[in-house]
Amino acid sequence: MSKYSPDYLKVLNDYPENFARFITRIPGVPTTTDRAAVIAALTPMHEDVLKEGGIAVKMLRRAQQVHGNKVALVGDIGCSYPVEGVDALFCGGKADCCLGIYVADCAAVWIYDTVSQSRALIHSGKQGTLQNIVGETLKSMYKVLGVHAENCLAVISPCIRPPHYEVDIVTMIKQELEEAGIAPENITDSGLDTAADLDTFYSYRIEKGNTGRMLALFGRTPSTAE
Repeated sequence: MSKYSPDYLKVLNDYPENFARFITRIPGVPTTTDRAAVIAALTPMHEDVLKEGGIAVKMLRRAQQVHGNKVALVGDIGCSYPVEGVDALFCGGKADCCLGIYVADCAAVWIYDTVSQSRALIHSGKQGTLQNIVGETLKSMYKVLGVHAENCLAVISPCIRPPHYEVDIVTMIKQELEEAGIAPENITDSGLDTAADLDTFYSYRIEKGNTGRMLALFGRTPSTAE
């Protein structure tokens, strides 16, 4: 199993159809305040993780991530350029695309419908959380794909937490997941603080913007594709 498949993602990866990863800090890659430049430097290593999972790079789908609460449905037809104006992506259970979200203190939230195999990946920082992007995503999944929250699992990535940040976004995210209908026992929190371990994670706040980006991935394993 990849080192980017930590224990907190086991609840998702125990389903053979799931490819869930969280690519943490990559040693030796220089950091910079230029987001585009650092992502370009990290991209070859990020793409290697996709390839190791048997997923074609062209199937990666990303969000522009504007710290809002807009959501987009993506699928096999499209490109890897970010979907404009959105912070969350979702797809149907048979889609072979792989969802991707960059974070460096904000939380990535994986949502998986165990019945339809539909997936979502959410960028939920302070602003997105205050705007209930989690709830908006589940609402869109129900409206478009008929996903019922009571059938879903959710996982919250490492992110900045008190005392390193004045806002406890994880508590808010959990509350929003529960209010949307996901049972507490179906919510997994990594429990990890990005600001507390710079050997493992990037932290925008602690590194004062001179940082890299972690990449959350959520796709369908090729061996289970029909």
